[in-house]
Amino acid sequence: MARAGFRLRHVVALACLMVGMGLAAPATAAAPAHDDSTKAWSVILDPQQPLAARQRMLAGLEKHAQDADQGELYLLGSLYQMGPHASGAPVAQDLDKATLYLGNAALRGSLLAMAKMAEIKLATRKYREAMIWAQVFAHYAMLLPDGERPPEGYTAELVQRILDKLGRSSIPQVMPDVASFIAQHDAGIRAGTSSHFGGKSPRPKPKERSVVTPEGRLTAQSGFADYLLAFRPDGSLAHAWLLDAVPDPALGETMHHYVSEMTLPAQPAGTGATLRYAWLPAMFDDHRYRMSGAAEHRP
Repeated sequence: MARAGFRLRHVVALACLMVGMGLAAPATAAAPAHDDSTKAWSVILDPQQPLAARQRMLAGLEKHAQDADQGELYLLGSLYQMGPHASGAPVAQDLDKATLYLGNAALRGSLLAMAKMAEIKLATRKYREAMIWAQVFAHYAMLLPDGERPPEGYTAELVQRILDKLGRSSIPQVMPDVASFIAQHDAGIRAGTSSHFGGKSPRPKPKERSVVTPEGRLTAQSGFADYLLAFRPDGSLAHAWLLDAVPDPALGETMHHYVSEMTLPAQPAGTGATLRYAWLPAMFDDHRYRMSGAAEHRP
C-alpha cells in the first residue's frame, strides 16, 4: 500500500491528557501554563535564543523546584531525559535529574511521568523497577475515563519491552511490589497537586488519522511526544517546540509535521497580538493491541 521504507501509523493528540494531570481531577483540555513559566519555557526551548539566556531561565525554574507542582516537575524531568534532542538543547541528558523530577511528579499524580519513569529504569537496566513503574502506569491509566487514557498499544508495548529483558517468570515476584507501591502512594497520587497545567484554555484542534513515516526513518511502534505550541492571534501555529519523546527521541521529529497542522479558533478583533500557548502530548499508536471482553474501551 505504501512504498518500501514507509510505515503507516496512527496518531492521536490527547489534549485532555496534559502533563499536569491529577488523577483526582484530570484536565479536559489543553491547559495553560502559568504566564511566567510559559515565558520561561518558550525561551528554554527556542533554539533562536542565546544559550546563556535559556540556561538562565532553566536555572530559575530549578531554583524553585522543591516547591513546584507536578506539571513543572514533569517538564523539568522530561527536559533532562531528552537532553540534546529537545528543541534548543540547553542541557545535556541527565537521567539522575530526570529521575528526581519525574519520580516526584509521578507521586503527585502525573500519569505520563509514571511512563517515563518506566522508560528511564528500562534504559538504565533496572528492569524490576521498570516493570513496577509500567504496571503502576497501566493501573492508573485504566482508572481514567474513556477518551482520557493513553492508547493501550503504548502500554502493552512498554510492558513487552521490559518483559523481553526481565523475563515473564519474574512477574509473580514483581506484582506484590506493585500492589505495595500502590497501597503506599495511592492517596497522594489520587490527590495530586494544584497544578497550573490543570485549568481549561482554548484547545488546539487535533486530528486523528493515519500518518506515513518519512522514508527510511525508523520509529517505535507506539509512544508519545511533548510539545509546547505557540499560536498566532488568527489561530495558526507559530511555533512547535519539542520537549521530549519516548521511547525514541526520533519520534518527536516524525510527529512534528502532524503537530504543525494544529490550529486554535481565531481571537476576536481588538484582543491584541499576543501568542497563545498550550502544552500537548501527542500519542503515537499503531492500534495493534486492544482490551477485550467486559473491559473493552474505545480505540
